[in-house]
Amino acid sequence: MDKGVLRDQRGLTLIEMLVVLFIIGVIVAIALPNLKAAGETAQEKACAANRRLIGAQADNFFLEVGRYPRGVAELRQRGFLRTEPACPAKGTYRIRPDASEEKRVNCTVHGDG
Repeated sequence: MDKGVLRDQRGLTLIEMLVVLFIIGVIVAIALPNLKAAGETAQEKACAANRRLIGAQADNFFLEVGRYPRGVAELRQRGFLRTEPACPAKGTYRIRPDASEEKRVNCTVHGDG
């Protein structure tokens, strides 16, 4: 084997590798908080959509039965919801008949919007 061939090939030095890893680390440190905030925003929007759905069905329940349901489970049992909506942040929904229409359904994690 000719030793001259091996001398012509270059690889990455340790310093070059450390610089690349440092740059990747900086990019990750900048991107992670933005990704986390985007996930939280998506959870809040999904929860708000669930609260609007439950509120609309609670109003329909009131029109048919004459009172508001005791909870989301009663809406499902009476056929107003196919399944109980689940908060993406593992919160639970409560129906408050005495509250205004916008705040009638409350989430234990996200509040009432």
